[in-house]
Amino acid sequence: MKTSTGIGLVTALLAATALHGDESAHRMRVLIKPGAMSEAVGRADVFIDINISDIDVPAGAPFLSLNNMVPGLSEPQTVEDLTVHDGLGPVPLESRNQNGNRLWSSTRAVKGELAIQYREPIENAPMTQGGPPIAPRIDGDGFSSVGSMFLMSPQTKAPYRIAIDWDLSAMGAGAAAVSSYGDGNVELPDGQVARLNNCLFMAGHLKREPQARVSSGFSSVWLGDPPFDPRPAMQWTGELHAFMSRFFHDKSEPPYRVFLRLNPMNAGGGAAFTSSFIVTYGAGVTGENLKSILGHEMTHTWTANNAGQWYSEGNAVYYQALLAWRAGMITAGQFLDDLNKTASRYYTNPLKDTPDEQIAPRFWEDTRIRVLPYDRGAMYFAVLNGKIGRSSAGKRSVDDLIQTMIDRARAGVVTDQAVTESVWLDLLRKEIGEDGPAVHRAMMAGQLMLPASDDYGPCFRRTTKKIRRFELGFDPKSLIATPHTIHGLMPDSEAAKAGLREGDRVNYSVALDAVQGDVHRTLILQVTRDGKTFPIVYLPRGEAVDAYQWERISGVPEDACKASVGSPSKTAQ
Repeated sequence: MKTSTGIGLVTALLAATALHGDESAHRMRVLIKPGAMSEAVGRADVFIDINISDIDVPAGAPFLSLNNMVPGLSEPQTVEDLTVHDGLGPVPLESRNQNGNRLWSSTRAVKGELAIQYREPIENAPMTQGGPPIAPRIDGDGFSSVGSMFLMSPQTKAPYRIAIDWDLSAMGAGAAAVSSYGDGNVELPDGQVARLNNCLFMAGHLKREPQARVSSGFSSVWLGDPPFDPRPAMQWTGELHAFMSRFFHDKSEPPYRVFLRLNPMNAGGGAAFTSSFIVTYGAGVTGENLKSILGHEMTHTWTANNAGQWYSEGNAVYYQALLAWRAGMITAGQFLDDLNKTASRYYTNPLKDTPDEQIAPRFWEDTRIRVLPYDRGAMYFAVLNGKIGRSSAGKRSVDDLIQTMIDRARAGVVTDQAVTESVWLDLLRKEIGEDGPAVHRAMMAGQLMLPASDDYGPCFRRTTKKIRRFELGFDPKSLIATPHTIHGLMPDSEAAKAGLREGDRVNYSVALDAVQGDVHRTLILQVTRDGKTFPIVYLPRGEAVDAYQWERISGVPEDACKASVGSPSKTAQ
């Protein structure tokens, strides 16, 4: 497929609409044409044509947007050679940045069919701190990105039928493209234009598991050469996905994809999107230790909603190893390791009493704040599961309430009000009385969430262990400013003992979330001082405190344990 002019594409679009006699009056076509790419060069261009009918935006109002900045990105994503035409001719453009987005407006009204053309530079710009792995990136000889960061989004709430087309001629023979919605060119039924923002895209000489394309169920894709073979982990993930589909009563088999890509700064993390998620590899990441994040992100497919991070991230951590264990895909010991890692990070966290309302404003300034919806949320769901099990004599569990939330979302019960926090509170109240909302209020206020000793089943019991707290040794905000400059250095800290000084400029290339979760992991800071750059390596730990952990009780069959932490009907699936 060759790129044609914007006006020509509009004509073709309208002709296609008439030809197919489609029910939708609103049509949109996105043509994506990547240029030749090389990871060694680390910079290339993607050419975009967007054609959309029936736009009516008054003068001065934003009619296009692009997410151009995320936490950790060293420079904004740019758009070059932008031209826009509507039924009146060339559209005069004005733009401004607002809250990480670039918005375009016009000095006149914008009406009718729009033809939008631009060039999107793709560059592997360094990350200055950990952030979501969603910006455009080159791996191998291809690129990947979330839609919001390379596809300009027309500002309309009308439903559109959308065609996503690719021109891969510049990428060479054998190149292929895939998105969250399928392989190659796809056409989406009527829906919001903004759904493309939450879609993943990848193009180049793709590697796959399964190696053959699939039209439904699980698949994975990646570019370049990870330092390990992803295929065994992806096969394992496909089996877990099938179990989770049954567990969450998903009767359909839509395509579900994992996109793997390199993340030099925050390896091992991920981000969930429409029927897909990105998982990243890098230093210290193997197929085996990716399993936890794979289970976590897939849980979002069914349970994510707008109730809050305490809900979506909390239940994802709660289920990330539990469902794999219940499926017989990991051992009780592996489940216990995952549980204790979460418990260690939570119970040693000196900021664990931070109220939920303070987390969003401080989310990227301190990893100890950032992990709270995950860690405290997981313990909250375990506490609720224990209370529900005792109240129902083991006949019900938190699984049942989460399934109710999923069913409401599927049914669209009371549009936009199906899965709110108030709905969750009503479910708790009906299940265990006012004790349910009371626990919830305590969690939101920052009070300690402590499951009972046997809340994870008769295989395990609660104990305590001395564990050293995560402690950078200086003010965490030092790593937010550019350049990163150390201030608030603690004289007796491990950082100071290792030779770090007040005023040092530093860089780092590891996710602090992961370092916080591993009590044995050292931190490497590249320090610049007096014109010289050198590494300082230390264990970012402070005082040892009592932390709750769980240990295995011998002699109890694993099947009995699995049954006790879920509803009987669900455990049997």
